[in-house]
Amino acid sequence: MNRMMIVDDEPIAADYLAAQLKELPQLKLTYTVAYSGVEALEKLETDPIDILLTDIRMPGMNGMELADHVLARWPRCRVIFLTGYDDFAYAQTAIRKGGVDYVLKTEGDESIVRAIEKAADAIASELNHDHILRSARQQIRLALPIMRRDYMVELLHGEAASAEARRSRFAELEVPLDPQLPPLAAVGRVDEWGSFAQGADKPLLLYALDNIAAEYFAGKARFLPLQIDRARFVWLLQPLAEGGEQAQRLLEGGAEFVQSAAKRLLKVTLSLSVGGSPAAWEELAPRVEALKLQLSSGGIGRGKEMLLIEPPGDPAAAPPQSSKRFFAENDLRANMRKLDLFEAHLDNGEAEAFAGLFDDLFAAGAGLLQGSGGKLLAMELFAHLSAFFLAYWNKRKLLDKLGPLLTPEALADWQAGDDAAGALGRFREFGMALAAYNGRRQNERTNDIIGRIHQYVQQYLHEELSLTRLSELVHLSPPYLSRVYKQMTGQGLLEYITQTRINKARLLLKTTDRKIQDIAAMIGLDSAPYFTRLFKKETGYTPQEYRESALAAGE
Repeated sequence: MNRMMIVDDEPIAADYLAAQLKELPQLKLTYTVAYSGVEALEKLETDPIDILLTDIRMPGMNGMELADHVLARWPRCRVIFLTGYDDFAYAQTAIRKGGVDYVLKTEGDESIVRAIEKAADAIASELNHDHILRSARQQIRLALPIMRRDYMVELLHGEAASAEARRSRFAELEVPLDPQLPPLAAVGRVDEWGSFAQGADKPLLLYALDNIAAEYFAGKARFLPLQIDRARFVWLLQPLAEGGEQAQRLLEGGAEFVQSAAKRLLKVTLSLSVGGSPAAWEELAPRVEALKLQLSSGGIGRGKEMLLIEPPGDPAAAPPQSSKRFFAENDLRANMRKLDLFEAHLDNGEAEAFAGLFDDLFAAGAGLLQGSGGKLLAMELFAHLSAFFLAYWNKRKLLDKLGPLLTPEALADWQAGDDAAGALGRFREFGMALAAYNGRRQNERTNDIIGRIHQYVQQYLHEELSLTRLSELVHLSPPYLSRVYKQMTGQGLLEYITQTRINKARLLLKTTDRKIQDIAAMIGLDSAPYFTRLFKKETGYTPQEYRESALAAGE
């Protein structure tokens, strides 16, 4: 319940108002009464309030001064000024001081109650807004580790980012690394899960490994562990002490420690591939890929519980892993993970928007698919596209709906007898055809809905035709129905209903001698005066004038 104080230097007026308001429990208020500004401030020392209802003109301390004191201590308090003087200057001053309302005593209790209700609604709205903000902040805090991991994994996949953008995102996501210093990297793998073999236990094990590593590196380095798939993880490390060799020894020592602790305490075995030198953020993706490759192909013996060190030399000058082609291929693979962006354009029937997005994702990488070196990459891309479109097709039950040339079989074997560029173009054409089909179906459904609404309005013109009632008829929300109707017809739905009623009224006025109030009822308007005002607004005539003019014209 909101707490309200009533302040008036006339005790009879203050007590009367309090008594009247107590008869209105729907206001959900508790009351305190004071007979001067000074007394009000004394009571406010122990009893803060939500709404201040105060006379303006009082001896000693007037209502304006009292409001200043109250708002200085409780800025969210709503102030309602009461006065017996119809003085516009006072009203302006009240508004500038943040008063919710300005009410003349001569306006009566009803106006005061409305002002109190308005103040209570404003308080409830503000509290709800604050609650939403607090809840959102809390949700963001809870989601922060996931958001941080997703962003860092994007970096490891080669997503391009400027130094300034990286600094900004590191700050937003509280990444515990310096965005300007190159990190050392290590890639790890769980070889044997032991008692953590159950799916639900695996995240728990990886979390425990993160904690063991973080404890080892605490005070020695900035450290960020990242799980990159179900069994592998990446460590990014920036030693606090300078020196490349010392940094590598720190990372190797941490790998040995975690490997040993995991086997001894958790009964699981790990393999790790440790970077030999820091890598610039722009070069991190190929370095991590090289460490992954070393981990998967560098084993001897049983290939378990390995600790591999990146070979000496300049990793950036090594094989194709960090060449321009590597980055281009990495960009293309990153785009393969964005196929879900197609769904909105396909569902909405936006063929051109789909084509534009398709070109943005794959046009620049088409050259990589040429020649013997690009064949496997082309097959990889086509497999992703085929899987996406087949899943889209199956989920939406589109079999036999798109014509004989667009079939699941054609999708599954799209590249047969075609070069890479041609095959990619066919996927583009298929997506555009799919979007065009959905667009036609959308228009058909929309036209059907509009037709049903028009038929219903014509049939039940004499009944209530609220937006809510019509939206229930077609199973859409009222705002969405209103927006779609306006988009499709260029006219508001309520405008259409009004026009239909006026047209029907015109016909009845010209062809029958029914009374005006009867015609109003026949078009769904209970009030004859309201019908008269509406009819004149729409036609320029009152109903009687229109009837007489129609008769005079012989219509």
